[in-house]
Amino acid sequence: MSAATGFDVRAYMRDPLQLRPTDLDLPALGDLGPAALEALTRLEAAERALLHRMRDFLVTPTHAESRVTAFLTTWAYEQHWLVQTLGAVLAANGRAAGEDRVTALGRLRRARDERLGPLLGAVSSNLLGADVTAAQMITSRLDTEVLADSYRRLGAAEPRLAATTGAAVQLKERHLAFFTAEARARLAAGPGARRLARIAVSRWQWPGTRYVARGTRTRPAAEVRAALLGLDQGSEGGVAALRGPSGTRSVRTALARIGRG
Repeated sequence: MSAATGFDVRAYMRDPLQLRPTDLDLPALGDLGPAALEALTRLEAAERALLHRMRDFLVTPTHAESRVTAFLTTWAYEQHWLVQTLGAVLAANGRAAGEDRVTALGRLRRARDERLGPLLGAVSSNLLGADVTAAQMITSRLDTEVLADSYRRLGAAEPRLAATTGAAVQLKERHLAFFTAEARARLAAGPGARRLARIAVSRWQWPGTRYVARGTRTRPAAEVRAALLGLDQGSEGGVAALRGPSGTRSVRTALARIGRG
């Protein structure tokens, strides 16, 4: 389980990082400014959305990948507590977490997508075969990198959140190490994996853009642009190590396209 790529999955599973609401001095994190609260709201929605998307991965050929499924077991545990912690900070500031602010129309659309989306995705992914895992690993890497970047910038902008965002970055860096190692190994395996990865990157969307408080399934373009400010340079630099085997030169293009709305 800890072979080939150099990431020790067993060691990771033995030592999960737990960022829990009880670890924080929540009263001291009350009365945050509007910009910090908006960033936290966006991050909570994004992290929650990743939990849904990883669940969908497991109805594709990836479910047969013992190394990936073992990692995702601990990843989901860490992710659950991260979402709970972000929600607790929002609650300390009188703001409901994104899941609780969805309208009735949003809930109906979500129910439809959650029932049909995994089924349709599973059919198409199973037709594509194991190469789909490469695409999932590289888009997960991209998700993780831009979120880690967001936590770093939020901690710098709001010192009261520095300890919390620092812990989130530490958690994300471990996730990033796994997705980077897996993506590199799988993209080197053959042209089919690289082709699917290029398609996936070209369609990549900022994590958490599907569901927002207004009950729609697409976050407004202006809000996405605000979330992406300054991220293109960091993400392009981080993905550069994968450019050789994957041909993912379109990462910056994908970010720019989303930023234009």
